[in-house]
Amino acid sequence: MSESITPWLHILAITVWIGPQFFLFLAAIPAIRTIEDAQVRAQTLRTIVTRFGWIAWGAMAVIILTGISNLFQTGSDAPFSLWDSDYRWFRIFAEKMTLVGLAVALTAVHTFWVGPQQVRLAEQMDADPAAVRNARRLSIAISAAGLLASIGALYLGVVLADHEYTFVVD
Repeated sequence: MSESITPWLHILAITVWIGPQFFLFLAAIPAIRTIEDAQVRAQTLRTIVTRFGWIAWGAMAVIILTGISNLFQTGSDAPFSLWDSDYRWFRIFAEKMTLVGLAVALTAVHTFWVGPQQVRLAEQMDADPAAVRNARRLSIAISAAGLLASIGALYLGVVLADHEYTFVVD
């Protein structure tokens, strides 16, 4: 029973990481853009993305810690060393970690550079419309790529759990 706790926390944190990305990308941000009052729109955007940032990065910390714990649990079940590159498990794990790294990097770029730039432009009442449009396009592209990387990593995590498939020589 206790071995179920960290995989459960891992999945819960992944849900907290990915779910709000869908919500922001598909619902919240498009809805915020319909607010006609520029100051209200900018304040709403700042409030939502700031709160989302705290939730998302907290979830990522839990994902990393539980992922490390899950490695030790999976390793005790494996009929080989997890780091033996002859097995599918190692290749799939490496692909998953590449996607996780990409998702984290894209989210960090968005959180610490693109997002704040976009919010600053939204708060400037006399911002250049072309600059606003370019910031929005860059934000959409980075957000979409980060979300796709997260979804891909989630899928590969599910594949890793299929030991009949992954505990085989590749």
